Amino acid sequence: MDAQAFIQLIADHARKSYQNHRIFPSITIAQAVLESGWGQKVPVDPATGTSSYNLFGIKGTGPAGSVTIESKEVENGKTVTRTSQFRAYENYQQSMEDHAQFLRKPAYKNVLAAATPAQAAQALEEAGYATDPAYAEKLTNLIQTYNLTQYDQFVPEEPQTFPPWKWELGNRALQEGLLTSPEWLNKLDEPMPVWAALAIALRLLDNQRQKP
Repeated sequence: MDAQAFIQLIADHARKSYQNHRIFPSITIAQAVLESGWGQKVPVDPATGTSSYNLFGIKGTGPAGSVTIESKEVENGKTVTRTSQFRAYENYQQSMEDHAQFLRKPAYKNVLAAATPAQAAQALEEAGYATDPAYAEKLTNLIQTYNLTQYDQFVPEEPQTFPPWKWELGNRALQEGLLTSPEWLNKLDEPMPVWAALAIALRLLDNQRQKP
């Protein structure tokens, strides 16, 4: 699989992950590339040859168990080989969702708060995501080389527009206390949940009882 094919394989899910977790898609893709060697170094069970689908080098036990392999890490400036257990998944999408959940740990709060992919890369390095002292630089280089910031661009959603009579009904209901929050005005075209209909009916009943 060539570089662009690998990027396209995971780009859509990286963008969905941003919408749910606010992790730059460019960072997610760059980490997957760096940690998995373009998908060529995903940990594989040495006994069965089954892929772990682990794109991000996350250790431990995953939904599909774990895979025990030797991996190289940097300790005190030296590269050493360690035997470690890596999480196993049923597919790449599951791996990417777990990666997003992993970065929601308090230690990675600066990754989620970063204003740019470069800041997010630096925050990952400072939080100790990897032992490589050049981790942030490598991520940033990948983002620049393959123009991964293009996946960070989202078309802004167009605001909903309603006919004047719907706005009038909604505003009057708000003024009369039938709607308790202005947020309901953005949902004038959505089906009303049963609990909301019951709440409005009870408010009407209460208002009727208060009349002399």
